[in-house]
Amino acid sequence: MTVKERNRDLQMVAELVREHLFEHVNDSDLCKDICAVLAITLRRVHEDTEKSANAWDKRAYHSKADALRRQMSWVLPMAQLAESLAYSSAPFTLDDAMRLRAMLPASIAASKRAHFKDIERLRGAATAARQTLLKRR
Repeated sequence: MTVKERNRDLQMVAELVREHLFEHVNDSDLCKDICAVLAITLRRVHEDTEKSANAWDKRAYHSKADALRRQMSWVLPMAQLAESLAYSSAPFTLDDAMRLRAMLPASIAASKRAHFKDIERLRGAATAARQTLLKRR
């Protein structure tokens, strides 16, 4: 994944959290599907960040690698929270949306062009992701 792709994914996360999650907070199932997409995307960003940082470490650019890890330190905890919300049996609440929004740094801005024109296309993502996880085990 390139830096451009990583930034695009982070913009998508910002759009989902700041716009779509709050629009559909009354639809718990759709919010859980959004959380599943958030978790998958953020885990992919985290893996790419670690891969990039390890490459910098191999070249003895330790300060640059550490700076990248510090800059992206919020990604894994947010992915874990989104994953726990997606697979929880409890209904999704406004407090859950607020917790996710609080974890997202203000410096991550949604792109001007929307990634999701029809958010309903995400419906069923939590179930599909859960089945994929169970198959891997």
